Amino acid sequence: MESVTEFFMHLVEKLGYLGIFIATAVESTFVPLPAEMTLIPAGILAAHGKMHYWLILLSSTAGVIVGSLVNYWLGLRFGRALIIKYGKYVLMNEEFLAKTETFFQKHGAYATFGGRLLPGLRHYIAFPAGIARMNLKRFTIATSLGGGIWMWILLQLGFMAGVKNPDGVDTQTVEQIILGLSALLVLMYFVKAKLLK
Repeated sequence: MESVTEFFMHLVEKLGYLGIFIATAVESTFVPLPAEMTLIPAGILAAHGKMHYWLILLSSTAGVIVGSLVNYWLGLRFGRALIIKYGKYVLMNEEFLAKTETFFQKHGAYATFGGRLLPGLRHYIAFPAGIARMNLKRFTIATSLGGGIWMWILLQLGFMAGVKNPDGVDTQTVEQIILGLSALLVLMYFVKAKLLK
Protein backbone atom coordinates (compact mmCIF):
# COMPACT_ATOMS: atom_id res chain seq x y z
CA MET A 1 0.00 0.00 0.00
CA GLU A 2 1.34 3.42 -0.95
CA SER A 3 2.22 5.63 2.00
CA VAL A 4 0.87 9.15 2.43
CA THR A 5 4.37 10.54 1.84
CA GLU A 6 4.83 8.59 -1.39
CA PHE A 7 1.38 9.69 -2.56
CA PHE A 8 2.28 13.36 -2.10
CA MET A 9 5.70 12.80 -3.67
CA HIS A 10 4.06 11.40 -6.80
CA LEU A 11 1.53 14.22 -6.79
CA VAL A 12 4.17 16.94 -6.42
CA GLU A 13 6.38 15.34 -9.08
CA LYS A 14 3.43 15.21 -11.48
CA LEU A 15 2.30 18.81 -10.81
CA GLY A 16 5.86 20.14 -10.93
CA TYR A 17 7.01 23.66 -10.11
CA LEU A 18 3.77 25.26 -11.32
CA GLY A 19 1.83 23.02 -8.93
CA ILE A 20 4.10 24.04 -6.05
CA PHE A 21 3.62 27.70 -6.96
CA ILE A 22 -0.19 27.35 -7.03
CA ALA A 23 -0.31 25.32 -3.78
CA THR A 24 1.79 27.84 -1.85
CA ALA A 25 -0.14 30.76 -3.33
CA VAL A 26 -3.40 29.22 -2.11
CA GLU A 27 -1.79 28.42 1.26
CA SER A 28 -0.82 32.07 1.62
CA THR A 29 -4.39 33.31 1.25
CA PHE A 30 -7.25 32.53 3.65
CA VAL A 31 -7.25 28.84 2.70
CA PRO A 32 -5.28 26.92 5.37
CA LEU A 33 -3.73 24.40 2.96
CA PRO A 34 -0.61 23.10 4.77
CA ALA A 35 2.57 23.82 2.82
CA GLU A 36 4.07 20.82 4.62
CA MET A 37 2.11 18.55 2.29
CA THR A 38 3.97 19.81 -0.78
CA LEU A 39 7.32 21.20 0.37
CA ILE A 40 8.52 18.22 2.42
CA PRO A 41 7.82 15.69 -0.38
CA ALA A 42 9.38 18.14 -2.84
CA GLY A 43 12.51 18.21 -0.67
CA ILE A 44 12.73 14.43 -0.82
CA LEU A 45 12.39 14.55 -4.60
CA ALA A 46 15.19 17.13 -4.72
CA ALA A 47 17.42 14.86 -2.63
CA HIS A 48 16.74 12.03 -5.09
CA GLY A 49 17.62 14.23 -8.05
CA LYS A 50 14.06 14.30 -9.42
CA MET A 51 13.49 18.02 -8.86
CA HIS A 52 15.79 21.03 -8.56
CA TYR A 53 16.18 22.29 -4.97
CA TRP A 54 16.47 25.98 -5.80
CA LEU A 55 13.65 25.94 -8.35
CA ILE A 56 11.39 24.45 -5.67
CA LEU A 57 12.37 27.21 -3.25
CA LEU A 58 11.93 29.88 -5.94
CA SER A 59 8.50 28.66 -7.08
CA SER A 60 7.20 28.19 -3.52
CA THR A 61 8.44 31.61 -2.38
CA ALA A 62 6.89 33.19 -5.48
CA GLY A 63 3.63 31.49 -4.52
CA VAL A 64 3.86 32.94 -1.01
CA ILE A 65 4.37 36.43 -2.43
CA VAL A 66 1.44 36.19 -4.86
CA GLY A 67 -0.93 34.74 -2.24
CA SER A 68 0.11 37.38 0.28
CA LEU A 69 -0.42 40.15 -2.25
CA VAL A 70 -3.96 38.86 -2.80
CA ASN A 71 -4.65 39.17 0.94
CA TYR A 72 -2.94 42.57 1.04
CA TRP A 73 -5.15 43.82 -1.81
CA LEU A 74 -8.29 42.45 -0.12
CA GLY A 75 -7.36 44.31 3.07
CA LEU A 76 -6.55 47.47 1.15
CA ARG A 77 -9.67 47.38 -1.02
CA PHE A 78 -12.35 45.98 1.29
CA GLY A 79 -10.88 46.17 4.82
CA ARG A 80 -13.24 45.84 7.74
CA ALA A 81 -16.37 45.41 5.62
CA LEU A 82 -15.08 42.05 4.40
CA ILE A 83 -14.30 40.84 7.93
CA ILE A 84 -17.65 41.99 9.30
CA LYS A 85 -19.49 40.11 6.57
CA TYR A 86 -17.39 36.99 5.99
CA GLY A 87 -14.75 36.84 8.73
CA LYS A 88 -16.57 34.18 10.76
CA TYR A 89 -16.00 31.66 7.96
CA VAL A 90 -12.22 31.90 8.33
CA LEU A 91 -12.18 32.37 12.12
CA MET A 92 -11.70 36.13 12.03
CA ASN A 93 -13.97 38.65 13.74
CA GLU A 94 -13.71 42.34 14.54
CA GLU A 95 -12.10 41.71 17.93
CA PHE A 96 -9.44 39.44 16.44
CA LEU A 97 -8.85 41.95 13.65
CA ALA A 98 -8.55 44.82 16.13
CA LYS A 99 -5.94 42.92 18.16
CA THR A 100 -4.03 42.02 15.02
CA GLU A 101 -4.11 45.61 13.76
CA THR A 102 -2.88 46.95 17.11
CA PHE A 103 0.01 44.51 17.08
CA PHE A 104 0.71 45.32 13.44
CA GLN A 105 0.71 49.08 14.00
CA LYS A 106 3.25 48.73 16.79
CA HIS A 107 5.60 46.38 14.97
CA GLY A 108 5.09 47.11 11.25
CA ALA A 109 7.35 45.12 8.94
CA TYR A 110 8.54 42.93 11.83
CA ALA A 111 4.94 41.74 12.28
CA THR A 112 4.74 40.82 8.60
CA PHE A 113 8.07 39.00 8.67
CA GLY A 114 7.37 37.15 11.92
CA GLY A 115 3.76 36.46 11.01
CA ARG A 116 4.86 34.48 7.97
CA LEU A 117 6.65 32.06 10.32
CA LEU A 118 3.78 31.49 12.78
CA PRO A 119 1.25 28.68 12.20
CA GLY A 120 -2.30 29.97 12.28
CA LEU A 121 -1.21 33.56 11.63
CA ARG A 122 0.74 33.34 8.40
CA HIS A 123 -2.48 32.93 6.38
CA TYR A 124 -3.89 36.23 7.66
CA ILE A 125 -0.99 38.60 8.36
CA ALA A 126 -1.15 40.25 4.92
CA PHE A 127 -4.76 41.34 5.43
CA PRO A 128 -4.11 43.83 8.26
CA ALA A 129 -1.05 45.02 6.32
CA GLY A 130 -3.42 46.01 3.53
CA ILE A 131 -5.86 47.66 5.94
CA ALA A 132 -2.99 49.62 7.50
CA ARG A 133 -1.84 50.58 3.97
CA MET A 134 1.68 49.43 4.69
CA ASN A 135 4.19 50.51 2.06
CA LEU A 136 3.90 47.86 -0.66
CA LYS A 137 7.63 47.56 -1.22
CA ARG A 138 8.33 47.06 2.50
CA PHE A 139 5.47 44.59 2.75
CA THR A 140 6.71 42.57 -0.22
CA ILE A 141 10.26 42.42 1.13
CA ALA A 142 9.12 41.39 4.62
CA THR A 143 6.68 38.72 3.42
CA SER A 144 9.23 37.42 0.90
CA LEU A 145 11.88 36.98 3.59
CA GLY A 146 9.55 35.45 6.17
CA GLY A 147 7.74 33.23 3.68
CA GLY A 148 10.98 32.24 1.97
CA ILE A 149 12.53 31.15 5.27
CA TRP A 150 9.48 29.03 6.13
CA MET A 151 9.51 27.41 2.67
CA TRP A 152 13.23 26.71 3.06
CA ILE A 153 12.73 25.08 6.48
CA LEU A 154 10.08 22.71 5.10
CA LEU A 155 12.09 22.02 1.94
CA GLN A 156 15.22 21.31 3.97
CA LEU A 157 13.37 18.91 6.28
CA GLY A 158 12.30 16.90 3.25
CA PHE A 159 15.74 17.14 1.67
CA MET A 160 17.47 15.84 4.81
CA ALA A 161 15.01 12.95 5.02
CA GLY A 162 15.73 12.12 1.37
CA VAL A 163 19.51 12.29 1.83
CA LYS A 164 19.24 10.00 4.85
CA ASN A 165 17.69 7.33 2.63
CA PRO A 166 18.97 7.87 -0.93
CA ASP A 167 17.59 4.52 -2.13
CA GLY A 168 14.13 5.02 -0.69
CA VAL A 169 12.03 7.14 1.60
CA ASP A 170 12.01 7.09 5.38
CA THR A 171 8.25 7.41 5.31
CA GLN A 172 7.83 6.97 9.05
CA THR A 173 10.10 9.91 9.91
CA VAL A 174 8.66 12.13 7.18
CA GLU A 175 5.09 11.36 8.16
CA GLN A 176 5.90 12.09 11.80
CA ILE A 177 7.24 15.51 10.76
CA ILE A 178 4.20 16.23 8.57
CA LEU A 179 1.77 15.01 11.23
CA GLY A 180 3.54 17.03 13.91
CA LEU A 181 3.45 20.25 11.90
CA SER A 182 -0.12 19.62 10.77
CA ALA A 183 -1.18 18.89 14.35
CA LEU A 184 0.34 22.22 15.39
CA LEU A 185 -1.66 23.95 12.66
CA VAL A 186 -4.89 22.24 13.78
CA LEU A 187 -4.16 23.13 17.41
CA MET A 188 -3.65 26.78 16.49
CA TYR A 189 -6.90 26.65 14.50
CA PHE A 190 -8.92 25.41 17.49
CA VAL A 191 -7.21 27.76 19.93
CA LYS A 192 -8.12 30.66 17.69
CA ALA A 193 -11.67 29.31 17.32
CA LYS A 194 -11.96 29.17 21.11
CA LEU A 195 -10.68 32.73 21.49
CA LEU A 196 -13.21 34.00 18.98
CA LYS A 197 -16.22 32.59 20.87
